[in-house]
Amino acid sequence: MIGRESVILFAFYSFVGWVIEAVYRSVTQKRPVNPGFMYGPFVPIYGIGALLVITVDNFIATFPLPFRFLIFGIILSAIEFAAGAIFERFFNLTLWDYSNSPFNFKGKICLHFSLAWAALALFLVHILHPATASIVDRIDPAAGLAGSIAFSAYCAVDVAYSVVSLRRFRKNLAYLYKKYVSLNNLEIERIIASFRRILGAFPNLNSYLNSNLSEHLRERVGSVIERISGTLEEARRNRRPEEEEYLGIVRDILDHPEFLRLKDFFHHNSSIYEHARIVSYLSYRVCKYLGLDYVSAARGGLLHDFFLYDWRNHDEPDLPRNKFHGPAHPRIALKNAVKYFSVNEIEKDIIVKHMWPLTFAPPRYRESFIVTFADKFVSSSEFIDEIKKRRENAGEKRSGGDE
Repeated sequence: MIGRESVILFAFYSFVGWVIEAVYRSVTQKRPVNPGFMYGPFVPIYGIGALLVITVDNFIATFPLPFRFLIFGIILSAIEFAAGAIFERFFNLTLWDYSNSPFNFKGKICLHFSLAWAALALFLVHILHPATASIVDRIDPAAGLAGSIAFSAYCAVDVAYSVVSLRRFRKNLAYLYKKYVSLNNLEIERIIASFRRILGAFPNLNSYLNSNLSEHLRERVGSVIERISGTLEEARRNRRPEEEEYLGIVRDILDHPEFLRLKDFFHHNSSIYEHARIVSYLSYRVCKYLGLDYVSAARGGLLHDFFLYDWRNHDEPDLPRNKFHGPAHPRIALKNAVKYFSVNEIEKDIIVKHMWPLTFAPPRYRESFIVTFADKFVSSSEFIDEIKKRRENAGEKRSGGDE
């Protein structure tokens, strides 16, 4: 089939592909999603795949069904792989990634989707296309030609605009990486808002964006932590920060009877109370050094582990025994924080996101990222200290036994 019929079929199957992707993405993301590369309701890779499958089936229609299933799976997987490679080559973007799926190849194709494409191809050639072709054959030639020309013109404009949008996305992304620490939160939200359509269409870009932003911020924060590591060690040794400004920011929390209860719960190698103070103080120093909201970082960092139970052996109303502490406790801490203190949006985000990436949603603010890194840094240090103490105690016991 060539000419107007091919264009009409390409448009129709591209639209069918858009419907399939829209339903799948909207259900998995739990919100309406306009999928695909183009702005309009068309996903061209489905149209290309459908026409190629129909053409190939003209030559293998008499072959056994398992053989045709295999051929269709190979063809459609090759198209998917080629599309992913083209986007990586020309836009340096990975629009989908199957790396976590079993039996994947370079993250661009995987077995279970290849099987799904093959099954969809059989449905196409046996059920959908015969009915569609009979309808297309009855379209008036003049109307079909006009519709084909109109669609071709529209498609060219949409593709061109979509390419420009992807390049703009790359440009804004590069700017965000370069200026992330110096931009204010409103500017960051404005830039990220411009990504909303493309991030919704290709969810993998969201993790790509977050991982790269966190990596850039981690490098910057890491250099700051090294510069103030002496202050951190002093705070760890003294178990109390010395700066009056910091104490003025958090004194109402530190002295609150409910927060003081955290002294009764062991954390890594100290109480939750002491761990939270160290994380809070480190976050305060880093954010102040970077010119960020150090007040929210100090308060949010102090409240990030505001849960009132033994996380190693819990069976509390807040967290029944069958629930895992790791991803559950940020919400519990936020509930307690809001109950006893005035908490702003940045502080709420710090508390509820500090376990990222264990919790799915990434931090929204730079201060949240910093508290997340500070918490992991302090926790790792405390864990290493605890291991060293155990080894030292074990060595002393062996020495005592030898004597």
